[in-house]
Amino acid sequence: MIEQIAKEYLTLIPNVFGDFKKLNKDSTELSHMKNHVIEFIYMQQKDLNLKEISIGLDIAKQQLTNIIKDLEISGYLTKVPDTKDKRAVLVSLTLEGKKIVKEKWTKIYQNFSENLMKLSDEEQRDLNFSLHKVNVLLKKMEE
Repeated sequence: MIEQIAKEYLTLIPNVFGDFKKLNKDSTELSHMKNHVIEFIYMQQKDLNLKEISIGLDIAKQQLTNIIKDLEISGYLTKVPDTKDKRAVLVSLTLEGKKIVKEKWTKIYQNFSENLMKLSDEEQRDLNFSLHKVNVLLKKMEE
């Protein structure tokens, strides 16, 4: 049974990533890495220093510095001195940075909704139940 489950799980991964890649296509004008940085900051919902971003995304600080600089020039981020650590700066999203994240996920949701329309009502219910069950079981395996 374990071998069968492992096979199905390993088949699921490229299906999900391939599908998401299609849903994500043309949803933002940013490069993959710039988008990754903006989304990470957005999800944390607080100002972050470069070290926190570097560790959270497993990106070298040297590479991150250039990305942050480009995003700041583009108006998506701002940097302010960290009052707790005078050597560090805190990075936060501007309104434009938050807007681009929201627009991207709105576009992904629209694409996903269009794809769901290809399924019958019964297939949509089956997919909903299956996704819910997979999520519940994967969470249980983490415990």
